[in-house]
Amino acid sequence: MGYIDSHVHLWVREIMSDEMIRRVNNMSNNAVDRQLVSIDHIIKEMDEANIEYVVNIVYPSREMWGSNEDIVLRAINFFKKYPDRISIVGGVQPNHLSEKETKYWLEKQYEAGVSGFKIHPPHMWVKPNSYRVEEGGLKQLEIIYEFAQDHNLPIIVHTGTSYFPVARNKYGDPIFADDVSVDFPKLRIILAHSGRPIWVNTAFQLARIRRNIYLDLSSIPPKRILDYIPRLEEIKDKCLYGSDFPDIGVKGLKENLMEFLSISISEEAKEKIAKINPESFFKPLA
Repeated sequence: MGYIDSHVHLWVREIMSDEMIRRVNNMSNNAVDRQLVSIDHIIKEMDEANIEYVVNIVYPSREMWGSNEDIVLRAINFFKKYPDRISIVGGVQPNHLSEKETKYWLEKQYEAGVSGFKIHPPHMWVKPNSYRVEEGGLKQLEIIYEFAQDHNLPIIVHTGTSYFPVARNKYGDPIFADDVSVDFPKLRIILAHSGRPIWVNTAFQLARIRRNIYLDLSSIPPKRILDYIPRLEEIKDKCLYGSDFPDIGVKGLKENLMEFLSISISEEAKEKIAKINPESFFKPLA
């Protein structure tokens, strides 16, 4: 089995609406083409790095990208050309849909072949525990968690800050996922980015004490992972390797992985974090 990169965002024009392209251009000084990836180049780099497949995370954010739930289906239709090399994680934006619409899009994405769902609190402007009465009683969010739990699909929750102008970083604290862990004990919850940079200790402690909470290491520079999480070896069964490619600071799929494999942890830990653990969560489209 090759390695698995459990957190990438493969931007291709075929899945982007005109509104998304306009917003990306506005945020990156009309440089949308620099945000797009060449799939042929990606596959070549994966082969060179012995990456078996990547987990492409596609989620709606009306506030950030002007995208809705249909982007997930467009992504699946496009990446079916590479069914054994790409896994797709979808998403539903609960604070913009009715309960009926939420159920509809969960079913559609599940039938199309998603491996899980992403909640991005700073981009969606919603706390992960806002289904609770004291937090607003957003039933649609509860429906997402129940659906994922019933279908044995993981939920990825963005934790930590986001540098984009419209991101609301107050929602990025991983402590809000603790309620989700308690209320949905059979739901597997992955804290993306491990709360970096200011909530890493919270994320680490939650992964230690909650049976159903895991960490993904994406967007943390591999050479600094042990600075952020010095006791990484202790939670090797609860961590997933990811790069967050092609985000700022990620040098490439291959280079990021090679740097991770060079850090001072056991070979067993590297094998679990970059192969065994991700495979237990995500399957390619094939």
